[in-house]
Amino acid sequence: MADPVPDLAGASPAARAAALQADLEALYRSWGILDLVGETVDTLPPEWLRILNIARTLREGLPLPGVDLPEPTRRLVQPARPEYQVIERRERKHRIVYPVQPDTRIQPLRHIEDLPQVTMPDLLMRDLDPAIFEFRLLSGDINALYHVDPGPAEEDYDEIREERVLVSPPAGRRRQRVYVLLDVSNSMREANKLLFAKALVLAYLITACEERAQLFFRTFANRVHPRTDCLEPAAFPALARRILQVTPDGSTDIRAALAAAVGDIADLDGVGRGRDAFETSPTELLLISDCESYAVPSIPRGIRLHTIHLSGGPMAKSYAAGFEQIREASTTFAEIDTTRLVMPGLTRERWLLQQDGRLGPLDADAAEAGRRPGDRLERRNALLRAYERMAERQPAQGDRAPAPLLRAPGFGLQFSLRRLLRRYAAVLHRLRRQLFPRRRPAPGGLAPAGPVTFRPRR
Repeated sequence: MADPVPDLAGASPAARAAALQADLEALYRSWGILDLVGETVDTLPPEWLRILNIARTLREGLPLPGVDLPEPTRRLVQPARPEYQVIERRERKHRIVYPVQPDTRIQPLRHIEDLPQVTMPDLLMRDLDPAIFEFRLLSGDINALYHVDPGPAEEDYDEIREERVLVSPPAGRRRQRVYVLLDVSNSMREANKLLFAKALVLAYLITACEERAQLFFRTFANRVHPRTDCLEPAAFPALARRILQVTPDGSTDIRAALAAAVGDIADLDGVGRGRDAFETSPTELLLISDCESYAVPSIPRGIRLHTIHLSGGPMAKSYAAGFEQIREASTTFAEIDTTRLVMPGLTRERWLLQQDGRLGPLDADAAEAGRRPGDRLERRNALLRAYERMAERQPAQGDRAPAPLLRAPGFGLQFSLRRLLRRYAAVLHRLRRQLFPRRRPAPGGLAPAGPVTFRPRR
């Protein structure tokens, strides 16, 4: 999980600047995903930038508006981070305190010139009986208010310091190979399914690539598409571009896709060549789909299958059997509703980038980090352009081509009642014209049928 945002309400200006600098460093570090894609900001379409922004948000453990990410899925996409615990340390100390204002004390009147400092009770006595006041003044029984400088004083206090102590180092994962099956059927067009699926696949594969695992990626619809392999980090940009470029088409056939994946994993694990088919496979299989398929093959027990079901509407009853079979065969099964997915907020991060340079020189630490002076400035300007392009208007739902008739959400179809009524009225109109044809008018030059009557003129 990402560190919570500290409360800087009563912090000093130095603490505020340090916190903003830490947020800036975390922001630059999270956008390292652009380096893995191997493209510049100006060459990436805005839609790709939005997908990369969602993937970055998932990896950083930040909340994604409109989507509740289950904990098993969160562990799959987030890199292993060390766990810290905040410990309070108290230390008893002494310090010298100088009073801000001098102290006041009531003492007998020292001199007749101090008469304006006489206390109120004695002044009241002078108004009531001047003779008694003068008698007490001569006898030295009149008090006055004097300012006394107390000087520095010592006091004890408790100094409280909060320290982050490492509880456990990052847990080293032992994933050797990961295999991803992504559903790209037409049903993934709806409810932001494909947008979220691409970001989730990128976040998952980037985390596995950082663990030096071998990556295998395959898409499927009504047929199984070719596989893309990434055996070294240098080949990841080509894999990322293929993920970003996929477009949905066709229906869903999970049976053929899982059969192909199980066969590939058997070949990769060397099953039959000194390895038993029931042993635990070192390859991890991730399936991302809306699970709208009729038949599902049996999954060997040795394969760790992680299924992410993207839901965006009701599912047909004919898909229930295959859906339950996938759920039972999965090591982890997560259901995510992407209907209310909202793009992460960009306002605060753009403001952080605009503050960079005001907190200090941009290239102050460039030499220490081994970077060329000006790299941070170029990075900042590139990210600002990326945020401007992501803030551009997205294509509305009505800008797309109209969907065919009688297609309802949840079944990969869309339904239009207005279009149905128009077609129904057109059919009735044609039927009426066939049953009740219009009479043709009489040809020109012929007298109309029937008797002719003349109206007398008056």
